[in-house]
Amino acid sequence: MATSAGDSSILEEELTCPVCLELYRDPHLLPCGHNFCLPCLRRLKSRSDHGRLRCPECRQSHRSSANWQKNFKLANIADGFRRRGQSERSAQSRSDPSHRPAEVRCDYCPGDGSEDGKGPMAVKTCLKCEVSMCPKHVQPHLELPAFREHPLVEPLNDMRKRKCLEHDEMFRYYCMDERLFLCNACTIEGTHSGHCIKTLKNTMKDFKVYLDIQMHKTNRKILKAEKNRLEQKEIERHNKAYRDDTDQHLEAFRETSIVHLDAFLSSLRESVSTYDSEQCSGIQQNLSRIAQDQTRLQEVHSGFETLLHESDPFQFIKDYNSSMKRYQKRLRKPLFFPDEPTVDTEPLYETMEGKMGEFIAELRQHASTLISTLCELEGGDGEEEVDDDEDDDEESFDDDDDENESDAEGEEEMRSEEEEEQHLTESEDEEYTPEEEEDDEED
Repeated sequence: MATSAGDSSILEEELTCPVCLELYRDPHLLPCGHNFCLPCLRRLKSRSDHGRLRCPECRQSHRSSANWQKNFKLANIADGFRRRGQSERSAQSRSDPSHRPAEVRCDYCPGDGSEDGKGPMAVKTCLKCEVSMCPKHVQPHLELPAFREHPLVEPLNDMRKRKCLEHDEMFRYYCMDERLFLCNACTIEGTHSGHCIKTLKNTMKDFKVYLDIQMHKTNRKILKAEKNRLEQKEIERHNKAYRDDTDQHLEAFRETSIVHLDAFLSSLRESVSTYDSEQCSGIQQNLSRIAQDQTRLQEVHSGFETLLHESDPFQFIKDYNSSMKRYQKRLRKPLFFPDEPTVDTEPLYETMEGKMGEFIAELRQHASTLISTLCELEGGDGEEEVDDDEDDDEESFDDDDDENESDAEGEEEMRSEEEEEQHLTESEDEEYTPEEEEDDEED
């Protein structure tokens, strides 16, 4: 599906006239080999000087009086692609109501001609005439040569937002330096001279490349957060195993001295439970912090994914400018990395040792044996795992080296990306401050 969509996008780009930025309508060929819509060539000819016409693509000069040859094969391909796109959009609108455009009525039909009194639904909007038309009134635009240069798009109900207030023309370009939408007149008058100006379609393409990079960074952080969660789960499992072993020893001791040691065992269980609660409370706090990191990164990931799926250049850039700074600020917030757990059984030992003195002398030996066993469980597991830990340490050193190398490469890659993408965003990758964290909590 993604490959098909990418191929369709490449084909559409090849079938787009460089002058009007719409699919070719009646394309003609210049002697230099470049194709343009016939109305676009006529418009260029009317503006040419000294009977010479300069190709907008290669800037090669040609005689204005030369006969331009129609490219019939290219015209057929463009018409077929246009019809296929219209049928696919119509089928998608019928099958999925969530993809249907907002209700836009025909500007030519009276409101009282329909059942709801609002006029029939529009099927196309002409960006040049700035009107929306129903199937009946759109026919002249599709059939008459006079309307061939008029760009038709899906019905729009926000035409005023897409027009330049100064020149009353549709936005077709975007100034990367000033982050402004521009019409044709804005680019000619010179107020943006020397600025990086791109078409809306190319701007969306550049922004999506940048979003792909941010998506990759987000995915890496999500993987690190998941790794932290799994490590904490392993610690939690280890503590649970310790608690289970403790219960087994206590149960064995209870069976041999049930008469004399019921009260003592209750105090031992209370001590072990207190110790375990202290251990688990820190783990639960760590898991909560990690869950917050995952939620925050998943929200950024979803935001990026939503932007990448946006197909309307205007709406995409508008959403990008309004949300990108917030997403970047959240990405700059460092991940929470828990401290290495420390196991200290000395307080537990002292508590049990003090309670043991309350029992009668004949039970002192049995109680001492039990307490020693309970306190050695944690330390004993550590001794058994020394050899394994040494091997794991060697592997971890290798992993750390690989991770450090990958981090260094990643930092170098990120620095080069930031240099290449300075025209896409003015925000810098500064340290995440407590003030920004408060802003995130408010968001």
